[in-house]
Amino acid sequence: MMKTWFRSALVTLLIHLAAVTPLWAALGQSIASAERDRSAMGGQGQSGPGNGYSIEIIIFAGMTIKEFVSSDGTVFAITWRGTGAPDLSLLLGSYFDEYRDELTALKSRTPRARRPMMLKTAHLVVERVGHTRGMWGRAFIPALLPATISLGDIQ
Repeated sequence: MMKTWFRSALVTLLIHLAAVTPLWAALGQSIASAERDRSAMGGQGQSGPGNGYSIEIIIFAGMTIKEFVSSDGTVFAITWRGTGAPDLSLLLGSYFDEYRDELTALKSRTPRARRPMMLKTAHLVVERVGHTRGMWGRAFIPALLPATISLGDIQ
């Protein structure tokens, strides 16, 4: 009887964890991924218009993620603000390997210092600043930025 109860509890726990695992829209993906993300996280969602783009906002667990979507439905930028940092491998999608390689190179050529991190590759820009209880960052693909947006708009 104890084995059956334990197995049931374990299966229930695994199903619960799988259901609440956050999945963010990755750069270069469609707006449909933002809808899936909001649903999977159980977060509060909002949408807002921009000048030639829209912003999908997901608020959950002390974090706000904004996904900037071009008029053709492609996520061209993502920002995050909150008490922690999201999983950048999910946020950056296919750009994550490029980010990781450049981050490794950046760390090897500059001494560790407490300052904002600015990383720029051939296809991607990532900025991060903050500390454990207050993180902010943004990532965008310069080639996908609409002509109607300035870098100051990506906040």
